Amino acid sequence: MAESLIDESSSKTQIILLLILSVSMLSSASILIRLSTSPPLVIVFWRTLYGAILMASIGAVRRDFSALRKPVVKQNWHWLVAIGITLSLHFSTWFQSLFMTTVAASVVLVDSSPIFTAILSTIILGEALRRRSWIGVIIAVVGAVILAWGDFGGSGILALTGDLLAITGALFLALYFIGGRRFAKEMPITVYTTVIYLVAAITTLGICIPLNLNVLVFEPNEVLIFLALAIFPTVLGHSINNYLLTKVPAYVVSSAVLGEPIGAAILAAIIFIEIPGFAIVIGFIVILIGVAIVLADVASKERSRVSPFDNTNGS
Repeated sequence: MAESLIDESSSKTQIILLLILSVSMLSSASILIRLSTSPPLVIVFWRTLYGAILMASIGAVRRDFSALRKPVVKQNWHWLVAIGITLSLHFSTWFQSLFMTTVAASVVLVDSSPIFTAILSTIILGEALRRRSWIGVIIAVVGAVILAWGDFGGSGILALTGDLLAITGALFLALYFIGGRRFAKEMPITVYTTVIYLVAAITTLGICIPLNLNVLVFEPNEVLIFLALAIFPTVLGHSINNYLLTKVPAYVVSSAVLGEPIGAAILAAIIFIEIPGFAIVIGFIVILIGVAIVLADVASKERSRVSPFDNTNGS
């Protein structure tokens, strides 16, 4: 009998509802960031700091922090710090890209992280990609080139730099998800996310200080944006994704990236009247197709690993 890919303590309906909630909340992130007048790194600092405070409050009510005394947590502190630093770098590069290129271009490029996850699995874990995954990677790269060319032709070097920053953010996001898949199961999700967000906030503050960025921002509108970023895309987005990583295979969580760029692009068109050019739209679609092919192949591979007698998986 095949082993279930879903943790039996969670129903499929619950998983689907959580994924829908996560995607909708993450789609709001780029819009909230663009509404802020603060420097990108300052936004990162407050988003992660408020996120840490909110998750710590939930964890304190649930009395989860006794888990900090467990050997598994003490032995993995260095990895938790590394994951927190990675999250800071992901946010820092992506937030900056949002002020240099379109929301549609930035979000679809940063959400190409499954491509990097697949490649890193080959390099770091020695898990060779199958032919279908390589086809998806090549298609996504072609889409990125089309999108970047459209940006360069329409908005110049600034937009192209924003595209490159978004791609860098995708690399850090892939590393962040790989770390979450490995360590989120080892402790209550409130403890894991509190530590990760707090390390990310401290890391970002360490970057802001030498750059002489004023992080003491208390204007009511900005504070509301920071809190909204902490509540919606962070607590109800990233934290739910980290929780889902303990319940279902990583490719299920990664599939959420296919919904976020679409939602963000629609919101940007409505709120900022930001209509992407033809080349950007084509690149956007091609990237999503490439990512979808990789995710489908990973899902097929995962199913064949759990159920070796299943003949429905692709080659």
